[in-house]
Amino acid sequence: MKKIYIWGAGKYLKVVYEAVNKNVCTVEGIVDKNKVRREEFAIEGIAVESPDILKTSEFDYILISAKNYQPILQNCKDMGINENKILTFWADKEELFPIIDKKVKKIIELEEQLQICKWKLDSLPYELEVEQGPIIKNAEELLDYIIQKNVSLCRFGDGEFEIMRGIERPWFQTVDEELSERLKEIIYSKNENIVLAIANNFGNLDCYTEKAANAIRQYLYGSTRREVMSFFEFNRFYFDAYVSRPYMMYKDKNHAKIIFDLFKQVWNGRELLIVEGKNSKMGIGNDLFANAKGIRRIICPERNVFTYYKILLDTIKKNVFNNELVLVSLGPTATVLAYDLGILGVQTLDIGQIDNEYEWFIRRAEERIEIPGKCVAELSWCHYPKEPVLDDNYERQIIERIGIE
Repeated sequence: MKKIYIWGAGKYLKVVYEAVNKNVCTVEGIVDKNKVRREEFAIEGIAVESPDILKTSEFDYILISAKNYQPILQNCKDMGINENKILTFWADKEELFPIIDKKVKKIIELEEQLQICKWKLDSLPYELEVEQGPIIKNAEELLDYIIQKNVSLCRFGDGEFEIMRGIERPWFQTVDEELSERLKEIIYSKNENIVLAIANNFGNLDCYTEKAANAIRQYLYGSTRREVMSFFEFNRFYFDAYVSRPYMMYKDKNHAKIIFDLFKQVWNGRELLIVEGKNSKMGIGNDLFANAKGIRRIICPERNVFTYYKILLDTIKKNVFNNELVLVSLGPTATVLAYDLGILGVQTLDIGQIDNEYEWFIRRAEERIEIPGKCVAELSWCHYPKEPVLDDNYERQIIERIGIE
């Protein structure tokens, strides 16, 4: 009997485990770098452990269950694991057999194709614009408007909508009733100093890669689209919340340069107050804010920062300079913060994961990859950097730490 370990305790773990041919091999264990998954997942009594266990274990193969398998391949390489012992469930073909039951794998692939077809059919009336969606102006129009009017920006994406629906989604923010009510208040607000942006998910999706479009279709499938769209007013226009994600999800990756250049115009010659999670380190190691006049930072916890909201808001109000531009990257809390500061006349932009996108843009990355020293919110194994970025200039820019010992 061959001994195998499955690497990856994500959503495909169960189907991959079931596809293993138990007549010719045994699953010795399951490993995952994500600590939360190690604590929450188990299959038939097999606990999920750290990949470190592979250093002292005997095995014939490692079977990677994740579709985004490249980072795990790199992890295996870094650990010195023989590449001939590494199999990828979603990429390898004949090499998998007889480790994997060929018939079971074919059924899994067909079931997945069928599910994608269901998502597409469900979304088609909106993509063809037979059914009405909200009016959403594009990212260029949004940034031009910000440059001309010096308005604040509140963005609503999947994470905000799920919190408004009382559903757990973002790893960095648990559902909070007060946060949910504030987000609902803001999406119906009308103030000339504040613009609202929503994720451009509700019409034609041709501009996105097939992977990104299918992710949108999957998210909105069933009752979700109707429930999310119930928050919109169809007699007003919104801007595109994906302004802060101009690179990875688009087919035309060259267009991202236009968006990043417009962002740089927004803060050209401006004093910046950046409010971010402790592992974000926006602009460190790249030139995203190189044309700003100066930078100060307030550093917050990477998770559940809304717990400290009143302290955070009071700290910014006490410290912000006149005409200083506030940039916030704090998940759903940023939406509320941009609104409350915007009402007070402090220009504030919720800029989300723009630094991650810029890093991928300057690297010409074809898929989301690890960024050394920084949190990558969309990659579960990169929420906490392996090694900290040591930058004296960054440390000098920090004026306050909220909720961090």
